[in-house]
Amino acid sequence: MSWNIAGAKAIVTDGFKVMTSCNYSIIVLQETWQVDPIELGGYSLHHIKAVKSNKSGRPSSGLATYISTALHATTEQLDFSTTDLQAIKINLSNSHHVLLIIFNVYAHPRKYRKALLFEQLLQKVEEIRCVNPTWDILETGDFNTNSIYTPEPDDQLAAENAIWSVLPQFPSAQTRLDIRGKQLVEHLQHLSMRVLNGRVTENLPPKPTYYSAKSATTIDYTVVSLPLLARQ
Repeated sequence: MSWNIAGAKAIVTDGFKVMTSCNYSIIVLQETWQVDPIELGGYSLHHIKAVKSNKSGRPSSGLATYISTALHATTEQLDFSTTDLQAIKINLSNSHHVLLIIFNVYAHPRKYRKALLFEQLLQKVEEIRCVNPTWDILETGDFNTNSIYTPEPDDQLAAENAIWSVLPQFPSAQTRLDIRGKQLVEHLQHLSMRVLNGRVTENLPPKPTYYSAKSATTIDYTVVSLPLLARQ
C-alpha cells in the first residue's frame, strides 16, 4: 500500500489500525512530517526523517517503509544531492532471485529543483537496469507533478513524439501538464515504465490525490516496468 499521508502523527492510532487490519505486506508512506520514526508491530521499518521547514512551521517531507517480518526484503536509503528528493529502495526477494524492486519516493514541489529531481532518480533506476534488465521495478509515491495530458487530433507534438504514449488518455477538460510532468513521462518512456493509476473507463479520469481550497489534482503515482518482451 502506498499512501501520501500528510502527517503520520495525526493518524498514528486509527490510521495504523486500518493498515494492519488489512494485512498489507508492504506499506510505504510519504510526507510523514516525522523526525522520529513510528514503529508498527509485525513490520520492520526504514525511515527517512522529515526536513525542517521554516515556511510551514513544522518539518516537511519524510518517508516511512514498513515491511512485514514474514517477507525477505532489504532496504536502503538512496543518496541525492538535495533533500528535495527522498527515496527508499526495497529489494523483495526469495532465496533464488529478486522478485521485485520498489522505490518509495517523495519529490518536493520546489520549482527551482524540477530539472534536477527526476534526472537523479532516473540515474538510480538506470543503474539497476544495467545490472539486470529483467528485474521488475515499481516506483510509487508523491511526485508533486501534474502529468494528465490529452493530445488533440492535430497535436503535432503528440503525433511526432512517442513519450505521450506513457500517459493514460483523458477527456480534454482534464488536460494539464507542467514542466515536471513532462520530465516524468520522458523518464518513464526512457525506462519502459508506465503509470498504473490512470483511467478506469474512457470517460472516467483518475481520482485526485491532492485537494486544495481552489483545485484538486493527481500528483501521486504508481509506475511499473514493462515486461521485457513489451520493451522490444
